[in-house]
Parts: sequence; structure tokens; C-alpha cells
Amino acid sequence: MGTTLYSNDNTQTIHSRFNIQDAYCAIKTNGVTGFSNRRSAWIKNGDPTGAISSTNAMMLMENGENEISLEIGALGWFSDKHISAEERARFSPEAECSLDLVRTVKENGTTLSSINVTINAQGIPEAKADNLHPIVRKEILAEQAVPGFIDPKFFDETYFPNGMKLYQFTQKVTVSGLPEWAWTRATPFTGRDEQLQQLKAAYSEMAEIISAGDRARLKMFDSEALKAWSASTHDSEDEILLSLYTKENLEGKKIKMLPIRWDGYAIRVMNNGRMVQLYNKSKPLYSPLTFTFINKDGKKRISSYAPIFSLINGKFIPVI
Repeated sequence: MGTTLYSNDNTQTIHSRFNIQDAYCAIKTNGVTGFSNRRSAWIKNGDPTGAISSTNAMMLMENGENEISLEIGALGWFSDKHISAEERARFSPEAECSLDLVRTVKENGTTLSSINVTINAQGIPEAKADNLHPIVRKEILAEQAVPGFIDPKFFDETYFPNGMKLYQFTQKVTVSGLPEWAWTRATPFTGRDEQLQQLKAAYSEMAEIISAGDRARLKMFDSEALKAWSASTHDSEDEILLSLYTKENLEGKKIKMLPIRWDGYAIRVMNNGRMVQLYNKSKPLYSPLTFTFINKDGKKRISSYAPIFSLINGKFIPVI
């Protein structure tokens, strides 16, 4: 079941286009988040917010069967007001989120698959599917955060709300004519200690390269990820690397990499075990490649690089 793509045209792109209204929504391809409006939901403190944009899905897909998914939650979870869990979980009747997987070749777009979620009369998200493209819905617990693993002044309990419930909608889509990405050959991550130590070694090596400000070495270390980004966006590898690691941050050493406290990180496994990340238990958007910097107002800020790794030929390498 699903939609089949037949094309060997190297000008193609595949994007997930989304429209979010009065809700929190995350867009995923094969379990990898391409976009969520978490930050705007948090800034709005539970008040109405939305987003309309697209995200690169092609580099996360392989020839054959894939999954696209949409996760929707009520905005009340992000409120800092003293309200009940029932109130936090209540959706606005106008809340909705839509996801269209669109293939474009030479400016000609074709919709391969769609998920459109609205709120029914009972206040529960629902999606209507046609006979060819079934949609599976299930309730899940959103990713959680706990204090104690990052400087307290950078922790906010409403950014990853405790106990937040999401409704996940998943649809299968079958494609062909895509490049053979490196991660398709990956050895699945099983959680064995040997694999975990190899993953930690990869993060440590990347942290050392960034601290040294060595762009040539970073380009070599990040080569498979850069190839995927370039093939799916048609930008050059050097342009992509520069956008991710600016001269000011890398060669200028504006940033200061923080020492890695391994006990502060948990494992995020995606794409049938072929993609993996470590994430901070207090700040799940952050990886062990976390750094501080001084902004233009002279204030100390924190941020993180968050590549996705795959185990290929016995070594973890960045693939996204």
C-alpha cells in the first residue's frame, strides 16, 4: 500500500509540507523529526500559534516502503498557569495540522501522500483516509525532560511538558528512484555496550574537531551527511557545511564546547535502528556537542549541534 515514485531524475526533491493551526505538531519521516513548532508553542505560553512551511524528507527516505507521521498535541501543555491536566490536554476546536509529502521535479510538484488532522465533536484529533492510503492513529507520551543534567538557568519545565499526551498519525508511502544513502547500509543499533562506546567515541571525535576549528577535517568527518544534504537540496557541500558551522563559530572559535557528562544523555533510536542520537535528559534538543557563546548583548547563551549517526563498516558516522 502507499504511493510509488518512479524517477531517476537527479533534479528531484521530496519535501514534507505542513500547515499547523492552534496546536503543537511535529512532522516526522521514518521516525526522524523534520520540524516541530515547539519553540513557538512555548513562547506563546499556551496561546494560539501555528506554522506553514516545508522540510526536507528525501534524505530520510529509501527505495521501498517508508513512513511519514504527524504528532499533534494541545497547546495548553505549554502554559505556565496552574491548570489541571484535563485543561492542558483540551484541544481548541479550530486546532488542525496537515502534512503533504510532495515530490518536485523541475518545478513540477506531485503530492505522494497526505495526512490531514482536525478535531472532532468529542474534542479528539482524527484523520480521514482514502481506501488506498490507510492512516494508523495511536496515543503516545511526548518526549520528556527532567532537571539536573544541564545548568538550571537553561532548564524550563514547560518546554518539554511533563506527562504531555500526543496523538500520532502514521501513513506508509513506497518510493523508488532515490539515491542509495549511506544509512541504508547501516548496522542496526541494538544498545549493546560495545555500540554505545563506539557512539560516544564518534561524539568525542567530532567535539575535538569543532574545538580545533579544523574545517577540512570536519568536512571529511561529515562527508556522508554533506553528500546527502547536497543531493537532496542541490546546494554545494561547502555551502551546506558553512551554513551549519559558520566561520565565526568554527575558525573564529566564538563558541566554547562544554565537557561531555555522559550520564546526562539518553539514546534516541530512529529509522528501524539505522539512525541514532544521544540527547540531553534535561534539554532533549541538545546533543553531547553542546556549547556556550556570548551573544551581541553580552549575555551567555547555550546551543548545540545535533547530527544523526549511523553505524557503517564498524564505525559511527554522521549521516544527517
